[in-house]
Amino acid sequence: MESQSVLIKEPESLAVIRFQDCDPFGHLNNARYIDYFMNARMDHLAEHYGLSLIQEGRNESWVVSKSQIAFVSPARMAERVRIRTRLINFAECNLVVEGLMLSEDAQRLKAALWIEFTYVSLASGRPVKHTDDLVALFRDVVIQGAYHEGFDQRVTTLRSEFRRA
Repeated sequence: MESQSVLIKEPESLAVIRFQDCDPFGHLNNARYIDYFMNARMDHLAEHYGLSLIQEGRNESWVVSKSQIAFVSPARMAERVRIRTRLINFAECNLVVEGLMLSEDAQRLKAALWIEFTYVSLASGRPVKHTDDLVALFRDVVIQGAYHEGFDQRVTTLRSEFRRA
C-alpha cells in the first residue's frame, strides 16, 4: 500500500464505450457496465492507493458478493464517459463501493452501481478480517452517509443532484 499525504476519496477516470460492448442500438450492453466499473476501480486502487487485487504470494483478496445497478441514461458507442468510484461502507470482512458513470463533462448521470465485496482467504475460500492497515486506509477514504440511504434512495438522490448540475 502506498503512503500519500492526501488520499483522493473519489478517484475518477475516462473510458470510451467500445463497439464490441454495445447492443444493436449502439447502447452499452447492460452486462458490460459492470466490466467498465470494475476495470475503473482496479485502476483507481492501483493509481491512488497502491493496491493491486492480483499480487504474487497474496493470501487474501476480495470477491464480489452482491451488486446493484441503476441504468439512468444510455452510454453510447464511441462516447467518452467519466467513471467515479468511492468506498461508502466497510465492516470486518466486507466493503461496499459505489460507482458512478457520468457524461464526460460530469453533468449527466448514466448509471449508478453498488458492489459489495467480501474479503476471503484464497486457501479456504472463507471470509477473513481486513488487516489493520486496510482498515486504516478505509477510515481515511470512506464517504459517509451514502450507504445509509439504501440503494434506491441513493439513486433518487443522485438523479436529483445531476438534474441540478
